[in-house]
Amino acid sequence: MTRRIIGILVCVALLPLAFAFKNSPTQRKGVKTIVIDPGHGGKDQGAKGAITTEAKICLAVGLKLGKAIEEKYPDIKILYTRTTDIIPGNKPDKNQGLRYRAEFANQSGGDLFIAIHVNAARKIAHRVPSGYKYVGKGKKRRKVRTYRTYYTPNPAKGTETYIWAADESGHKTDMIKPEDEFGETDSTITMPEINDPVMKAFQLLYAKKYFENSLQFANMIEAEFIKSGRTSRGVKQRNDVGIWVLHATGMPSVLVETGFISNKEEEAYLNSEKGQDEIVESIVNALTNYIAAREKAPASNNGSKSPDAKSAKADPAYIDRKSLAGQNPGK
Repeated sequence: MTRRIIGILVCVALLPLAFAFKNSPTQRKGVKTIVIDPGHGGKDQGAKGAITTEAKICLAVGLKLGKAIEEKYPDIKILYTRTTDIIPGNKPDKNQGLRYRAEFANQSGGDLFIAIHVNAARKIAHRVPSGYKYVGKGKKRRKVRTYRTYYTPNPAKGTETYIWAADESGHKTDMIKPEDEFGETDSTITMPEINDPVMKAFQLLYAKKYFENSLQFANMIEAEFIKSGRTSRGVKQRNDVGIWVLHATGMPSVLVETGFISNKEEEAYLNSEKGQDEIVESIVNALTNYIAAREKAPASNNGSKSPDAKSAKADPAYIDRKSLAGQNPGK
């Protein structure tokens, strides 16, 4: 049997299920529950700056973001993976905490997952000549140049918003359940088993939908940062080794890197009331546009265009610390 015929059969098998969901009075629409995930916490303080840590900034921004969304959208339910300086779920280590974050989001039936983080870049190493020395003995003795290494702060700055890598959707697909998208359905409908080819096809369809929604929201966030005067490094994809929570949450999901704690000026901005308020305002404006897009209604602030790639040029001195080997399961 050819792939084309198999594809047609799967599509035919999906039609009754899709029709039932489409006409179900309990089908969920729009954004009703948002899970906010302030990164790190407790023993896992994340990146460290000169005056504070990533965990503290993430918690402050995350709580302010939730409050601002509640004030603007009182009908939206806001949930947090943590509200104090702990590893979420009071787990003993970072990895268990990461899995708790995803499990919490999935069990809550969230419609959107927003992780808040702070970026960091390694100091720049400079190797310069420092003199000469002699090595070896006898006829093999020779003079060689010596060097010394010194380090300077990395000037990397700006925002980045991550979504999961489109070619690494295995975890995302597994986390998608029909009831999460549609709520309770007609009791006369027999749901396929989780390993049924029809269910797998359903999950793939919604993984694609979630990816598109995540990309749209991420672009809107970076567009708002640009409008507020921030430097945008753009929207980027990461695989599940880099950022576990984006892959393991069965809903549209983004991770917002709000700035570089390794940059003295940005660290001060990230710690200031003004900076945190501007970050929150940008994300809330993006959410307004995202909700409008989902509901096919005009946005309140005239919408946001996706950031131009040229406006988010990569800093040649930047070192992406989350892409380094050994990060498992990641942020």
